[in-house]
Amino acid sequence: MATILIVDDEPLNRLLLATVLRPLGHEIVEAVDGAQGLQAVVERSPDLVIVDLAMPGTGGAGFLKSLRNELRNDVAVVLYTATREDAAMRDFVALFSIRAVLEKPSEPAAIVRIVTAALGG
Repeated sequence: MATILIVDDEPLNRLLLATVLRPLGHEIVEAVDGAQGLQAVVERSPDLVIVDLAMPGTGGAGFLKSLRNELRNDVAVVLYTATREDAAMRDFVALFSIRAVLEKPSEPAAIVRIVTAALGG
């Protein structure tokens, strides 16, 4: 299956995503901030990145800018955020070629559906 990198500063968010996705056969890699996430991209070359926007330090936007401009612009990305979709969010999604936005909190079925679609399945 796929290698999925979860970049979120909240342990419970990472736990939820990993608990839902690991039984599907995906390898889960976790990072607590954007800097650790960028290191994981280099070391693990994930097929999909699920990233929170609001994180301390190198937040989601900084992570995505470095990911797209410096590392890999081909990796699928899903935003995992409490921010409701609006015009600014749509612009952000288009700018970074985001595959989907998964709103917090999310039901397990929605997580599976969105991640499967983002992986091309």
